[in-house]
Amino acid sequence: MTSPAPLCGTSIAYDAGLAEVLEASSGPLCSLLASLERPPPRLYVRVNTLKVGVDRYLEMLRGVGLEFRVDEDIPEAIWHPVEGPFSWEFRGKRVVADKVASESVLMGSDLYAPGVVYARGVERGDEVVIVAPNGRVVGGGVAVMSWREMRRAGRGLAVRVTKPIYRAPRVSELPGFREGLVYGQSVTSMYVARALDPRPGWVVVDLNAAPGGKVSHVAQLAGREAVIVAIDRPSKVGRLRETLERLGAGWVRVVGGDSRRASRLLPGLAGRVDAVLVDPPCTNIGVIPKVFDVKTLRDSAAASRYQWMFVEEAWRLLRRGGLLAYSTCTLSSLENELIVARAEELGFRLTWSWGLRPSRGRRSWLGFRWEPHRDGTPGFFLAILEKP
Repeated sequence: MTSPAPLCGTSIAYDAGLAEVLEASSGPLCSLLASLERPPPRLYVRVNTLKVGVDRYLEMLRGVGLEFRVDEDIPEAIWHPVEGPFSWEFRGKRVVADKVASESVLMGSDLYAPGVVYARGVERGDEVVIVAPNGRVVGGGVAVMSWREMRRAGRGLAVRVTKPIYRAPRVSELPGFREGLVYGQSVTSMYVARALDPRPGWVVVDLNAAPGGKVSHVAQLAGREAVIVAIDRPSKVGRLRETLERLGAGWVRVVGGDSRRASRLLPGLAGRVDAVLVDPPCTNIGVIPKVFDVKTLRDSAAASRYQWMFVEEAWRLLRRGGLLAYSTCTLSSLENELIVARAEELGFRLTWSWGLRPSRGRRSWLGFRWEPHRDGTPGFFLAILEKP
């Protein structure tokens, strides 16, 4: 089976079936695909009000010369403009980075050894050009390690990026990051907890909790009086637990296991839960910027079948009147609106009684969409469903 070819002069390769689905739900295909190759115009972080007030944190940022602004909708969301694209004269030896590392370098992040695919002939101090596996230039910099050291060490800083294509503050270098005062999270992801509007005393279960953004936001809004359970694969729970501890939400119960069997992992909670978060694995079409992407309609259909298992388990966990927050970072209706349609057949009822009214994005036929070519945000979908 041959891979689909890139479309609309971009590095995005989707087959005809997926392209048709995306155009039907998101409008002009070429405009959408072009937007997937660019970062959003704003870099967002969430101030962790469990540890610091927003005004106080903004003062801390000004103290180091950074001017962030508060979001129009979400009071704990602050942002800084993303600068670029910059035009540089790139010269030097080539360093090939993997897809994930390339997308980070494109935003101005340094390149670390685990993300290096190839750097033959590179020595410490060399000027280098960093390219993605498809040959796209994503930045330039100075090698901190030789190619031999990169392979041998397998960790640590490999290239200091001095010529970024786009530039924004590095979240991990913000004041108080290590102390948990701030968490890097897209504004679209922050809408989930705000729309759900969790309250003290609620029982909340996150079925796809890693890396911890949404569940820690729920903990921040609901406080210690809420009973919150975060479930994910055993391989992910160590880092998830560390993140929650760093953010001051160590009271959240972390469970390792297959959350499609959550009612068995949490005996006694079936039918008693006030709210369930489902943000399942998806095709990630809305994640930006992309240096390239290759997907088919079959990929989206397979993801949809898998996602549905979490929705069924959410039904088993929820009490009558309980709420399901279903979200994805993709734009395929197979993984979004059609999942909601099936949920309604199961007995769920779509509700628009959200804790906020978004000023960006648009209401679709069975949920709410944010799209990069329309809204300047990552692509995202959210629906709040009630179990009658």
